[in-house]
Amino acid sequence: MLPGIRSKLPDKAPELVFNPDNSVQLARLVVTSEQDVEAVARTIFTESQKHLRANFDLFLKTSDAAALMQIRIGLRRLRVAMRVFRSIIHPEVRKKFDREFRYFGSILGEARDMDVFLTDILKEKCPVPAYEAAYQELRLHGEAMRQEEYDLIRRDLSGGRFSALLKEFDAWSDKNWKKKLGKTATRQLDQPIVPFALQVIEDGKAELLNMGEDIMELSTEELHQVRKYVKRCRYHLRFFWSLFESERIAVGYRLLAEMQDILGHVNDVKESLNMLARLGRQVRAELLVDVLNVIAREIVDAGEDIDTNLGQFHTLWRRYEAFNVTEDDLL
Repeated sequence: MLPGIRSKLPDKAPELVFNPDNSVQLARLVVTSEQDVEAVARTIFTESQKHLRANFDLFLKTSDAAALMQIRIGLRRLRVAMRVFRSIIHPEVRKKFDREFRYFGSILGEARDMDVFLTDILKEKCPVPAYEAAYQELRLHGEAMRQEEYDLIRRDLSGGRFSALLKEFDAWSDKNWKKKLGKTATRQLDQPIVPFALQVIEDGKAELLNMGEDIMELSTEELHQVRKYVKRCRYHLRFFWSLFESERIAVGYRLLAEMQDILGHVNDVKESLNMLARLGRQVRAELLVDVLNVIAREIVDAGEDIDTNLGQFHTLWRRYEAFNVTEDDLL
């Protein structure tokens, strides 16, 4: 830690939270209105990296699915944080870390999709006993595909590149950033955090609302992009939560969480239907008719579910439009 930085940090740093499944969740970040932009940025980067490292170590030991999910969350959180504080990060530094975080995030995506597919879509119990054999064969191929993805990920994560990335990021977090920054960025480091945080939250909301509320007119890929903006807004509130009245921030956070869940479900269904088609090509010919019936049933159920979810999205969107965070909400 650089001289003069520790004195700006809160007396009590947040502790990592251990979930019942042994994965590690990042506790609420503790920042204060007396801190400057640099001190808050260092807190967010340091605690996020600790969360990522804890789950990385757990996954290498156990191949735990929950730890893998937390790694994906941690990578996404760090990418958002790098974007939030881009004005005080040297462009080459941000470009390098963003590229690496994006790379590892992408290779973890397939395994996460398979976990959702086998947990939420093609569940262990067959809903129609007459299709039991076809259903279980689909699951058998699905589980084999998931194991293959986990083996690939384990090799990627244990190869040294990821560990080196975390060490490099940790080292950068402790460096004197001012040495490589221009005058404007250097002045930004010393600015009070409150106006900075309010601007980040406001800009994030504006970017999301500019995506348009009529999601029925958007493609599934466009919906996936909207979901990314929703996630980004959630992280903004998460980063600066402790500056404001907790209940006020919680209102916006819950709205965004529900919006994200809806759009996430739409994307999960899209990916699951693709997986059903892929798995259907691997089953024995004698089960093909039953497999097609299983897939047809899943499509109908998914369609009804999505129709309900998208209808709820408009209500949440309107409520989020009316949500604001101002100086009046400061602690």
